[in-house]
This record gives sequence, structure tokens and C-alpha cells, in this order.
Amino acid sequence: MTLVATNVAARGLDINDVQLIIQSEPPRDVEDYIHRSGTTGREGNSGVAITLYELRKSNISKLEREAGVKFEHISAPQPADIAKAVGGDAAEVIIQVVDSVIPVFKSAAEELLNNFGLTPVELLAKALAKSIGYTEIKHMSLLSYMENNITLHLEAGRHVYTPS
Repeated sequence: MTLVATNVAARGLDINDVQLIIQSEPPRDVEDYIHRSGTTGREGNSGVAITLYELRKSNISKLEREAGVKFEHISAPQPADIAKAVGGDAAEVIIQVVDSVIPVFKSAAEELLNNFGLTPVELLAKALAKSIGYTEIKHMSLLSYMENNITLHLEAGRHVYTPS
């Protein structure tokens, strides 16, 4: 079941067994945050509350402080993170192949093992990647999404002053 609600509608809803709350932006005040995220913790249950935010436009640290909770800050996943997460799906794809096809591909597999200097695990990793459409991992900036660029987040131990 999926529920999508506006801030106004969410105030009047009383739904049990909610395990995940995703807020598309931080609420304006701590009471709204507690009300929204608290929906996952009713009757001794636990859950996850995710809040998407833009660092420059949000009051997320104020919200964290006033709510008395410690948020886990996670950035958007990189392509390598996504590939790693779907690795289990790739393994399932391989397992679903019936054993009767093994003889058809066995000589090609032996040739790969003998001629390309890769270990069996490395060759299997390549096969898993290819089975779900990965032939390379492209790195991209989280800010601009430009390929072969990275995003750096720098923190200074003290305030940095600029001439402007």
C-alpha cells in the first residue's frame, strides 16, 4: 500500500503499521516533524522517516536540535552504490538460468578462465554486471550530474572569511 498525503491531509490521518515515511521537504516546525515521523513509531513499532532537503534552503539542523534526535545524513547514491545494491538481483538472474544451458556455454567459460588472467570470482562478477546491464560504472557529480566529475564537500575547522 502506498499513501501520498499533503501536509494538511496528513494531520487528520490515523494509520497503523506505517514502516516508512518520506517527507519531500522538511516541515517548518518541530511539531509537524514529530507528528509526521511519529506515525512510524506507534504502539511500540519502529520505522524509518526520511526527509529530503536542500542544505542551503532548509533548517534541518535547527529541526534536529529542537526535536532532540540525531539524524543520519545520507547523500544521493553514486552509480557504484546503485550497482552494488542491485547485485543481489543480478545473482537471482543467474540462479534462474536452468542447468541444461551449462553445456552450451561451458567451453566459452573455460576459455575465459584460461585465457584472460581473471579469477573465477572476477569473471563471475563481470557476468553478474552484464546480466543487469552494467558494462562500466560512470562517475558523476551529485550537483551537476556531469559524467567524470565528482562533488566535494569541504568542512573547515574554523570560519573561512572571503574578501566579498
